[in-house]
Amino acid sequence: MLKPKRKITKKEIKRDPFLETIDKLENNFEKNKKTFLNIVLVLIAGIFIINFFLKKQDQKNIDSNSALGVAMVAFENKDYENAKFQFENIILDFNGTYASSFANFYLGRIHFENNEFAKSESFLNTFMNSSDSEILYFGAVKMLTHIALQNSHYDKAIKLLDNGTKKVSKNDSIELKLIKTLVLKDQGKTDTAKRLLDKIISGKKLPQHLKNKSEELIGMM
Repeated sequence: MLKPKRKITKKEIKRDPFLETIDKLENNFEKNKKTFLNIVLVLIAGIFIINFFLKKQDQKNIDSNSALGVAMVAFENKDYENAKFQFENIILDFNGTYASSFANFYLGRIHFENNEFAKSESFLNTFMNSSDSEILYFGAVKMLTHIALQNSHYDKAIKLLDNGTKKVSKNDSIELKLIKTLVLKDQGKTDTAKRLLDKIISGKKLPQHLKNKSEELIGMM
């Protein structure tokens, strides 16, 4: 005959490890309920704030790109005064954006074309410190090299060209090396320039137009 199940006393329940753990957790929650709720509220608020700023940043990028489009149309139409005004406003209104970086490049270019080299150098340096655009970087290096040579800063020009070759496409890198040979020639380092040209010509898959340029430069040495 089966014995009737013995009822668990309250005292025994209290001694049950699992139930004691549950009881402790419940008591802990009750004691710290306000703190827990505050943490949850802070997390929820944080999510809303992050979402708000992301949306705001997206809108900022949309607005800045739109402004850049207007400035570029003026630039392409050779309306340089209007383009200059538009680019300057982009830098003021949308600092830190992709459009702001491009605005610095084109302001540098406008001042370069006007032989305002100090202003050009300032904008181009700002661009180079804020952008990784290969095509525009190549143009910026060439303009800054020209400015450095205008001031007879040959070592600075060499440094610009050397750094530039690491950040542009392969063909553009060769173009910068060809410019470097001319700088070396002006420094009286003809032998070094010739060695660099020989190295360029012996390179694999050298495009014909770059090979022709290299051979032309060798004839000038």
